[in-house]
Order: sequence, then C-alpha cells, then structure tokens
Amino acid sequence: MSEPKALYVLLAPVGQLTGNGQLRETIQERRNRKGKDVPFWYLSPELVRKLDLAGSELEAVVAEDLSAINWLKLRFGGNSCTAQIDIDQLRKEAIDLPPKPTVRDLSE
Repeated sequence: MSEPKALYVLLAPVGQLTGNGQLRETIQERRNRKGKDVPFWYLSPELVRKLDLAGSELEAVVAEDLSAINWLKLRFGGNSCTAQIDIDQLRKEAIDLPPKPTVRDLSE
C-alpha cells in the first residue's frame, strides 16, 4: 500500500449521486478519455464505511482534482471535504462504475 494522500471527497445519501445514471456516464467518459488510472473514483456505501469516511448510508466520489468535485457538487449536491486516502487501495477496490440507474415505470 502507498502512503495516504489528501484527496477531495463528495458525500451524498445513497442514490443522490447515482440515481439517474449520469455519474456513471461521467466516470466512464473520463476513463475513456484519460485512461483507467485517472484519479476519479466512485465509492459505494460499503467502501465509504470501510475507508472510515462516514458511518451512515452515504455514497461518494473521490478525486485529486478539486474542480471535478466542485462541478459534481453543483450538479448533484452533497457535501465536500478532504480526506487522507490510500490511492493504491482506491485503485484496487474502487474500480467499479456506479450502479446502473433504476428504471421507473412512469405510465401510472
């Protein structure tokens, strides 16, 4: 494992960041454009707890670039902060894209 590094974090209740699928598309596009090692990760509620970033049902995005977090905060809301996180751990455990959006029946 590497040394922890100060990274920018956006925390929000589960579904606030991932509910409509736009965060998934954003991360996928960023990885396609800048490569798989781009310092931009989605954290499921389980990873948020494992990394000791929050204790309740929150999801998160972590990035080295503050402007990326600020843009996401404007887009989706949530609370931003900084945290000391091991980048090697993120590269191993936070490689998955956010979940696909839930399809809702609007015909009712």
